[in-house]
Amino acid sequence: MSLLTDVRKLPGPCRGLLLLSLVNNLGTGLVMPFLVVYVHEVRGLDVTVATTALACFSGAAVLGAPVAGWLADRSGARPVAALAMLVQAVGFAGYACATDAVGFAVAASVAGLGVGGLAAWYTLLAEAAPEGMTSVVFGLSYSAGNAAMGLGGLAAAAVVSVTRPVSFQILYVADAATCLLVGVLLLRVRTRAREVPAPGATGRAPATASYAVVYRSAGLMAVLLVGGLLLAAGFAQLESGLPAYLTQEAGVTPRQLGLVFALDTAAVLVSQFLLHDLIKRARPSALIACAGGLWAVSWTLVALAARLDGDLARLAAIGVAVVVFGTASTCFVAGMPTLVNQLAPPGARGRYNAAWSMAKSMGFMAGPLTAGAFLDRGLGTAYLVGLAVICASAALAHAASGLWLRTGSRACPERDRAPRVPAEPTRSV
Repeated sequence: MSLLTDVRKLPGPCRGLLLLSLVNNLGTGLVMPFLVVYVHEVRGLDVTVATTALACFSGAAVLGAPVAGWLADRSGARPVAALAMLVQAVGFAGYACATDAVGFAVAASVAGLGVGGLAAWYTLLAEAAPEGMTSVVFGLSYSAGNAAMGLGGLAAAAVVSVTRPVSFQILYVADAATCLLVGVLLLRVRTRAREVPAPGATGRAPATASYAVVYRSAGLMAVLLVGGLLLAAGFAQLESGLPAYLTQEAGVTPRQLGLVFALDTAAVLVSQFLLHDLIKRARPSALIACAGGLWAVSWTLVALAARLDGDLARLAAIGVAVVVFGTASTCFVAGMPTLVNQLAPPGARGRYNAAWSMAKSMGFMAGPLTAGAFLDRGLGTAYLVGLAVICASAALAHAASGLWLRTGSRACPERDRAPRVPAEPTRSV
């Protein structure tokens, strides 16, 4: 069955969430590439102010995730996701008003807390996805978001100018407006009701699982550890280590680098269509293992491309590597959140998604730091070999953990037996 046919068959709330994801990422694309330029060239502050703001953003996202997961399990994912979008709107609007280091750090921290609410967003997507379509829905969310960010970046590049500071402020206000719009429209989306644990002997449902219970789950910890390593050595390098290596050691110009990123976006979109049936049928652990293997191949191709003579041959090899990289990304983002939600027992889906959100944030912090430590010392080849080895090892580990989850324990031990409360009426956005 084609991707478009499956999209048409998705419930209205699910299509509504995918549309809102597109709108949100369109706003993100407006500002994502420009923070350093805005801070340094427009506001006249040191580059370290921008990097500090990014660190505050990531750190706040790590802190916001467990709070969002706890609230989602207690109050439902929809209002928590809407609140998180409102917090993001305040943070991004703060960038437009910031004029010093403290202002940028505060704005970044507030925005990061809102981004930590992605734990509730993942929970919403999992609740809205029809049976057997969870990986497809997560993959579509990423592909649509990736395309929207690309479009936002193109639109921003057409209007922004360092000689007109207000042009940057308009972009940040526009991003805040998209967050606010998404938050308001989220309140109109009705997913199926949350799963609840079966009543105990007293006739009352037991309390939702605490984070202590979540982090005692050996299966989840194995998945998060290997998945986090894979993300740090793969996904997290796309906007840090990869462009730095290509420009410093592979002779790629900034204009050519823009083409490389455009090719990655195209690869994500095309692979979503071509691999649709495979993504729908494959086990999540197999998709994650496939992503690790493909990322290992991609890093190997990048290392070989840097040693080719001739610009055309080198760029062609890099292009192939980036296509493989984008295909790996499609597999990873479809498989990882799906597996986390399969492992989640009733009453703890929000916390499980929060645990993955925290692992993601730490992976995105570790990836650039690792790249900088190697590339600043001229160890580009060792850097790429290390990434390839980590990705290949993580792929094997995920394949093994998937086998353990199928044979040693059920992926969803309690959820299949737990009764559901009646679903709320659905209404699309």
